[in-house]
Amino acid sequence: MRKWQNEKNDIVIRQGLDFPEEYFEDEVREGFLVECKMKCAWAAQLEVLKEIDRICTKHGIRYFADSGTLLGAVRHKGYIPWDDDVDIAMLRDDYQRFLAIAPGELERGEWKILDLEEGFRELFCRVVNSTIYNSGKERLLRFHGCPYVVGVDIFPLDYVPIDKAEEEVWYLLAKSLHSLLRNVMTLGEELVIKEMGADLQKVEEICRIKLREKNLEKQLRILLNEVIQMYAGEKAEELEYIVYDLGNEGKRCKYQRDWYEGSRRIPFENIMIPVPNGYDGILRALYGDDYMVPKRELAHDYPFYKKQDLELAKMKKCKI
Repeated sequence: MRKWQNEKNDIVIRQGLDFPEEYFEDEVREGFLVECKMKCAWAAQLEVLKEIDRICTKHGIRYFADSGTLLGAVRHKGYIPWDDDVDIAMLRDDYQRFLAIAPGELERGEWKILDLEEGFRELFCRVVNSTIYNSGKERLLRFHGCPYVVGVDIFPLDYVPIDKAEEEVWYLLAKSLHSLLRNVMTLGEELVIKEMGADLQKVEEICRIKLREKNLEKQLRILLNEVIQMYAGEKAEELEYIVYDLGNEGKRCKYQRDWYEGSRRIPFENIMIPVPNGYDGILRALYGDDYMVPKRELAHDYPFYKKQDLELAKMKKCKI
């Protein structure tokens, strides 16, 4: 039994990326302390990225480092020291192909794709290695001592209409839907129906649909998702991750399509990841012309596993 278990452990270890032992030590980068715990989480996330890369390579699906991961690759050759996640982007066509193919290709076990169909409340998807905290031996071996749920966010880039008047209508409709959706999430369906009935009716008229009073949040999310991807890419000259822009107080980051015509692989920690050939224009649009100058801004709820630690503490308390 022990011999079989040792062989199984060896297989689990060989599945993963190879990190030197010293990689997992506390380290100060750019004056910021990256703790061992975060290094384990970084390594675990790169295992998820490795699986995504395997699927994309096999099926000819293009993807690109995006947002903080793109900036980290270009500026730090790895993670931004105060960042705690991995972001990639795909053009909408590749994104749809990935969603169709990946579920049947992912590693067996607890791996999962979180998207609209799974009840995910975002208009992007996330590939995760599990949906529960797990400190079992095999999980720790496979993911470099990280027991947390880790994943990679995949953002779809949609095609912007060429005609400027048409683009304005498209953007305003998406903005209206996004505003209604946020209000439903914060105020509740009943209050929105009561106080913003005229806005809902206008959306119904434009989209030629009838929204039901129940599950309004889900309906608006699905409708918004359909609106933002309504233009095909044959003639489009610009791309946009419009949902991010809508939540970013109207600041729009539109990208030239030819920036994504090709890619090259550059170092990221101990792997190589694809960055768009036009990465300079993308990073200038996202972070300004001085993007190579580090500015310490902790991402969202850094560290991401803080919430999982709190939930685990609650569970232990309940058991006691």
